[in-house]
Amino acid sequence: MLRKRRAAVVLATVLGLTIWGTATASADRTTPGGPWVQDAQQVSLQRLHTYDELTTALQHLEQRSKGAIDVESIGKTHEGRDIWTATAGTGPTKVLYITQQHGNEPLGTEAALQLLQRIGASQATWATDVLDDVTLRVVVRANPDGTERFQRQNVDPGCSGAFCAPGVGFDINRYHDPAMSPEANPVPEAAAIQRMVRSWRPDITVDYHHQGSYRQPDGSLDTTSILWPTNPGVAPQVVADSKRVAAVVYTSLQQYGFANVSLYPGDSLPGIARNSFGLQGSASLLIELRGGLGQKSGGYLIRTAYASMAALLQAAADGSLAAIDPAVADTIPRRGEPVDQDDVE
Repeated sequence: MLRKRRAAVVLATVLGLTIWGTATASADRTTPGGPWVQDAQQVSLQRLHTYDELTTALQHLEQRSKGAIDVESIGKTHEGRDIWTATAGTGPTKVLYITQQHGNEPLGTEAALQLLQRIGASQATWATDVLDDVTLRVVVRANPDGTERFQRQNVDPGCSGAFCAPGVGFDINRYHDPAMSPEANPVPEAAAIQRMVRSWRPDITVDYHHQGSYRQPDGSLDTTSILWPTNPGVAPQVVADSKRVAAVVYTSLQQYGFANVSLYPGDSLPGIARNSFGLQGSASLLIELRGGLGQKSGGYLIRTAYASMAALLQAAADGSLAAIDPAVADTIPRRGEPVDQDDVE
């Protein structure tokens, strides 16, 4: 169950995102400022990080943070690449972000790296206050092999069975079923995440993906679609807490003014991350960023992912998350009609 704790007042002026004083969706928007994304800020997308570049960036970040960020490998892929996590903070509420389970869905990783650079390397009071209340952990690119080939699956040409693309590999985001032991899991990336989640037991988990492009009846594009656990075995309290997480993301992005958030039409398979984590007691959310990875749209979508990460950390740190009415999530509009055919989770 989500804990309601003291408010970290400094966040109201530093994080520059929505502060909730009551459990409604009608909170006032604050003036952007501090280290978080601002309306006028341009996020440059000159290039995406390769595995080697990401590894180097994380190692440098760990060194510069002087112990504030701990980078470690939770396992290796079939091709021997490390699956990196970065952890910051000592607070009682554990927040887990997972990026790039699908290797051709990269922008959540870039947003997470920016978040870690700002929150982990800063010596400012705001960072200390956040990290006193929250422990943040990020699986920074869950599928490094697939990323090197810019493919959805991991790399396992000899795979067989469910959710295997013959000659290519497995869909990692179908192999998190809590009923399967990590030792029996044929997908090393999923097994590594399973082991970490079972031992660390996050309170909140958010999984970042990309979908295709969808258009609302008024002609506007859905920039983001979200969904909480829908497996019938998830406890009602966990569903309610997950809806609170959804409400934070929905309200923040809508009020911040650069995202159209809709409801993702996902299914109830227990092997999908958001369902698996919900079945294990973690409030969980899927975030699907719009497809389209050009220079302009890519930077815009990184901003969107980054803002969702920052808003949720803020709400978890200041205790306002527990006060949000989960019914706010039920007001999220359904996703619009497809513009292209890439509509997989």
